[in-house]
Amino acid sequence: MRALVNVSVKMNHALFIAFHYPPEASSSGVLRTLKFTRYLEELGWRVSVLTLNKSAYAMVDPALEAQIPNSARVIRTPFINTKRHLAIKGRYPALLAIPDNWIGWYPWAINAGSKLIGKDPPQVIYSTSPHATSHLIARRLAKKHRLPWIADFRDPWYEEPAEPGTPAINHWAARHLEQKVIGAASHVTATTDALRDSLSARYANLPIEKFSTIANGYDEADFAGINKKPIRSPHMVILHAGSINPDYRDPRPLWDAYREALKSDELQAGTILFKFIGAGEFSQSLEIKTYLTQYNMQDAVEFLPRLPYAQALALQAEADLLLLLQASLDTESLVPAKLYEYLRCLSPVLALVPMGASQRIIEETRGGRAIDPSNKMQISAALIETYHLWKEGKLKERAASLDSLQQYDRKALTRKLADIFNSLAKR
Repeated sequence: MRALVNVSVKMNHALFIAFHYPPEASSSGVLRTLKFTRYLEELGWRVSVLTLNKSAYAMVDPALEAQIPNSARVIRTPFINTKRHLAIKGRYPALLAIPDNWIGWYPWAINAGSKLIGKDPPQVIYSTSPHATSHLIARRLAKKHRLPWIADFRDPWYEEPAEPGTPAINHWAARHLEQKVIGAASHVTATTDALRDSLSARYANLPIEKFSTIANGYDEADFAGINKKPIRSPHMVILHAGSINPDYRDPRPLWDAYREALKSDELQAGTILFKFIGAGEFSQSLEIKTYLTQYNMQDAVEFLPRLPYAQALALQAEADLLLLLQASLDTESLVPAKLYEYLRCLSPVLALVPMGASQRIIEETRGGRAIDPSNKMQISAALIETYHLWKEGKLKERAASLDSLQQYDRKALTRKLADIFNSLAKR
């Protein structure tokens, strides 16, 4: 347990329940919770974080853990992961993964949370998902100790239709448990207006004031000293940060459009370099290797390993064009934290996304272009136009301005959360 350091007894106290917390580094959701805990202290709130032992995490970044403020108390508990600990030959009953594989964290979290509340009562509880188990823990603790509770949704929980492969019992349970969680929570936050509105519409019997938006964002402190561009590269560098997959983050439609552009006299082979940071297993798959070999694109694509967060940000800031791949229809209501960081790098963004929340942010900030992933000709034309702007030294003119982004600074977003905390604490 991380001890409290120099904390005034007069400060309000918030109990956070979160799966994703440093050193966990597989999800950008870890940054949302980390930055809230960093900046709430400036707004009169100290934080205790109830999370899991570090062995739960497949990917870690010690540099992120170093950002945890000294004033934060971090309580890490044992857990059981259904898939890891209870599967036999990779199979396990669907009932043991309701609402998710981390339900085995629940008993330890309830025990640790109750002990903490007994010794140092918080004024509010805050839980964030995924994973939805955190909301079930918060619901139990809030009811048992009669405390106000904010349920934060970074992604949808219940979806209709269900994702392919979801057992019927799990799909039914998602709707049933989501209803109980949203009904019991004192307030519900979501990362986009679209997600907030979908939740509010689903539970139209609840007051609309119960739902609010706190966007994902960027932390200005993370960009200190990394925005200086290097000497001009002989290639226009298009960079993607994060994993790719064949379902909704597939780079091949972009590469198809690039090959189409090469048929014109306006773009030549060797002028564009596609870089990927931490692209994951799919980047090394036979499908990708075969594609690159078949179309002689090995020299046009570079895969870099997963890098520490600060190092990845620095490479993003150096790129000429930043690539967002988010092709599935169920992401229409979502804006990944990565997009805000892309925009803050002050390089233009090429987003291959369905028209929705991400597209609206790009248009609002004038930070690039959003194109339907299936529109090969439009993507091809965008690559040609972007290349000419880069060649003329005018590409930066298509990037977002800092003024347009300041509303998405993590400090400003944390202030919104503190206002909700203050309102609930007064009740």
